[in-house]
Amino acid sequence: MTIFNHRYLAIFAALGLAIFFLASSGGPAAAGNYFTGAPTLGGGTEGTCNTCHSSGASTYGEPIINVSLVADGETNPITEYTPGQTYMVTVAVGYPSAKPEAIGFSSQFLTASSPAATAGVLGNPSEGAQITSAPGDRRYAEQSTPNTTDSLFIFEWTAPEAGTGEVKMYLSANLVDRNRSTGGDSGSTSPTIISFTEGVPSAVNNFAAIPHRLFPNPAYGSATLQVSPPTSGSYELSVTGMNGQTLRTERLQLTAGATQLAVPLEGLKTGVYVVSLTGTESRLVTRLLVN
Repeated sequence: MTIFNHRYLAIFAALGLAIFFLASSGGPAAAGNYFTGAPTLGGGTEGTCNTCHSSGASTYGEPIINVSLVADGETNPITEYTPGQTYMVTVAVGYPSAKPEAIGFSSQFLTASSPAATAGVLGNPSEGAQITSAPGDRRYAEQSTPNTTDSLFIFEWTAPEAGTGEVKMYLSANLVDRNRSTGGDSGSTSPTIISFTEGVPSAVNNFAAIPHRLFPNPAYGSATLQVSPPTSGSYELSVTGMNGQTLRTERLQLTAGATQLAVPLEGLKTGVYVVSLTGTESRLVTRLLVN
């Protein structure tokens, strides 16, 4: 009979936690772990980040989640969606106590009907965020890497077709100490759930994503946006504050293929801004930290 040494069991357990942490640090859903607190495909309920990250609650406190959805050209966040309209989603995660070493989140949009189904289309995530596909046509917006520079994640949501009815956004967040394990972190003990009622439909574009890279980020005085527009034509480059106010805008004639654009930053104060490039059928949205 083989006898397992308890020391080896402890080592294996620690290795398992380290592997789980490293996998989920690139986004829980990307690693096959779903923690938004939303209804599951099987009729149950997903856990939240606190399922695995709880021992640091006394250090960081409960994550504070704030969300705004703003239509292009508007400044006021919505509580009612327009079917087919594309919205810029900003997820801000705060901490009531000590500042964590990094921050992560996971979210999804579902119908309020039973069974719940994916509502709308996610796209154009900013740097540090990603859209992850999961079984049953589920789609998650989450971190692609732990956010160590600020507490903001940005992506787009195109609302579903008319007749979908009420839509709910489910979110969970995590405040981490980056000690390569789940210990010492503080995850959401319950999900943040935001409901959106259905409004009157309108004809809008479902923009395709434009491949891009924004550098340097953080920026010190200047930044370059490297893009690959899918088609030639007129594009609008804009810099927007986190309050939704457009601060800089330029109309450009671009050809298809790779090109580099200077991002207008003159006079901007230190802070986080949204840089977007919009054409007739394609768009990019990304985040820029200005120092």
